[in-house]
Amino acid sequence: MKKHIVALLISAITTVGYSQDERVLMTIADDNVTVQEFLNIYNKNNTNNVVDKKTMEEYLDLFINFKLKVKEAESLGMDTAKKFINELGGYRNQLAQPYLTDKNLTEQLIQEAYDRMTQDVSAYHILVRVEANAAPADTLEALQKLKKLSTGIKTEADMLKVVDYIKGDNDESTIAESLGYFTAFSMVYPFETAAYNTEVGTLSKPVRTRFGYHVVFVRDKRPARGEIKVSHIFIRSNAEMTDEQRESAADRAKEIYQRIKNGESYDDLVKQYSEDKATSGKGGMLQWFGTGGTAPMFEDAAFSLKHKGDVSEPVLSSYGWHIIRREDKRDIGSFDEVKSSIKKRIEKDSRGLQGRQSLLNKLKVEYALTYNTKNRDKANKLVTEDYTKGEWKLDSEKAKALTANVLTITDNAYSKRTQHFTQQDYLNYLVKTQKRGGLVELLSKVLNDKWNSFVDDMLIEFENANLEAKYPEFKALMQEYHDGILLFDLMDQKVWSKAVKDTSGLEAYYESHKKDFMWGQRVDASIYECASEDVAKKTLKMAKSRVKKGYTDADIQNKMNESNPLNLSIRSGLFSKTDEEVVDSVPWEVGIHTAANTKGKTVYVQIYSVMEPKSKLLSESRGLVTSAYQSELEKQWIEELRSKYAYKVDRAVFDSINK
Repeated sequence: MKKHIVALLISAITTVGYSQDERVLMTIADDNVTVQEFLNIYNKNNTNNVVDKKTMEEYLDLFINFKLKVKEAESLGMDTAKKFINELGGYRNQLAQPYLTDKNLTEQLIQEAYDRMTQDVSAYHILVRVEANAAPADTLEALQKLKKLSTGIKTEADMLKVVDYIKGDNDESTIAESLGYFTAFSMVYPFETAAYNTEVGTLSKPVRTRFGYHVVFVRDKRPARGEIKVSHIFIRSNAEMTDEQRESAADRAKEIYQRIKNGESYDDLVKQYSEDKATSGKGGMLQWFGTGGTAPMFEDAAFSLKHKGDVSEPVLSSYGWHIIRREDKRDIGSFDEVKSSIKKRIEKDSRGLQGRQSLLNKLKVEYALTYNTKNRDKANKLVTEDYTKGEWKLDSEKAKALTANVLTITDNAYSKRTQHFTQQDYLNYLVKTQKRGGLVELLSKVLNDKWNSFVDDMLIEFENANLEAKYPEFKALMQEYHDGILLFDLMDQKVWSKAVKDTSGLEAYYESHKKDFMWGQRVDASIYECASEDVAKKTLKMAKSRVKKGYTDADIQNKMNESNPLNLSIRSGLFSKTDEEVVDSVPWEVGIHTAANTKGKTVYVQIYSVMEPKSKLLSESRGLVTSAYQSELEKQWIEELRSKYAYKVDRAVFDSINK
């Protein structure tokens, strides 16, 4: 909630054209405010894009009030409070993320993923397993083995022969199989790329993934099916069951399907017979899925259903029998519709690392990096073989003496800032990123990888700290959040919560402003809505003797609705103008009136009294009174701030932008 209010206070946060006019427009308590800062926020608030002297003059006054409140918050030390620092830091972390990757490459990856999502691929593959951090000799051996197995594969028939051979070979390091159809994000990114970049009926070049080396034979490509939503009746049948049990399951599935064909309720049969306890109470409903989202036989059966409500014959999967009903179907959506979701998936996918690596490559050219490998090697001497097993502990006494620089990064273009990273920074990084378990590697290789990671991470850290200097829009964004959070917290103290908690002040304000909170003319009335002329006649008769005989709404309604509960409805109470159209349509005089424009129904309005305008009670107008009291508190507070802090607008500068 607070995040949304902060955004409203400082306007919708969007990237707009940032001017570079650094002239001082005003000073507030000796703090300069530039034309750039004023125009950035003014342009965001000026949503109709109409600029005229009057609106800019009015906004100038509001802007002064805004900056005075922020100045007061800073004077109170609110910007140094731990809570504020943590909150602003949290917003900064979120806002910085798009700047810590290559934006252009990210856009390319989003487009590439969308293009691939429009097409499904069917393929076989051969995998020779090898660990991601295997020794070069093991890697070469795996690659040569794969090439030997795949040599001579020219057709699908050739591929199937190799699949059969590998399945019969009982070599756990090698896998060959049909993958069926899949789409983007179904496979690891390098494998996906190989599949989509290989022509139908051909074999890819070897591709390396974290699992090992693959070749991919592409059997087919087709337009994407989109996504489907189905429900199912499930009868369990699996390899652990006896032949008799599996036969019984098949017979039950066939019997249930026949009962559906005979007209029995599918929904009732789900509740009675489905053995999927997670869905049987929800009509058998499953989540949306697309290509590669479930077992191929289930997927094909689901997508073969052409219309909503169509039911499949029993389908056997490795889990059991399914009777599937189509509930809904949708296409993948337009690029603009799914762009945001694709971006999130890329961030979680291995391809997201490409944006980071591309940015690192640019930063290594943009910034000056100086390495001191001698100092690094001295630090490495403290690292023992235990590090490869995740069991190393840093000798803190020996580390105290290691304070020399191992890495220096300098920005000569923007901030002119230089940051040094010492041996201790490097050793602390090794401690922080040490991992237990996994494949034991040569210590020299591990330390070489760790050094490269250290340089990359420190470079990203340097870039993060440099964002305000490099990107004017980011600096302005952070200033807006800084001011907005301070403004929210102080407004809450001085105005919003104060008005709610200050009951005596609220009551005093109400007493002196009663005439601002008035009821208009009202009537005390009942509205009788009759279903027929016969009911209308009987209702009118009872309504006329209502006061004399003491009838209540319940008495009349119960009498009229003895034969049909929909014969008569009654609404009673105090009505102001525009509250009820039928009340407005009759004369506001004591008596019973026939309402006009009632769409064929007979409607009577019985007015008991006409009440003249009067002040609302505080209990009847607390929300309005509280809002008005808050406005009064803010007005008084702004007057105090304008007296407390000196401020001055350079009218010549302002007039130059307010033409």
